[in-house]
Amino acid sequence: MLMIVFTNLLIIALIVGYAGWQLTKTFKRAKKGKCAACAYDCVLKKAAASRSDSAKI
Repeated sequence: MLMIVFTNLLIIALIVGYAGWQLTKTFKRAKKGKCAACAYDCVLKKAAASRSDSAKI
């Protein structure tokens, strides 16, 4: 019984810790003025790149 409680608490601590790390990373990027998903090649990023490429022509 005690081992099950310990295992559950460990899993909960890992999940909460990972969520906190992700939030911290997101807030640090936001303070720098970057989008939270800047590492990804999203639709908005592609649209902005194509718009800037067409303006150069």
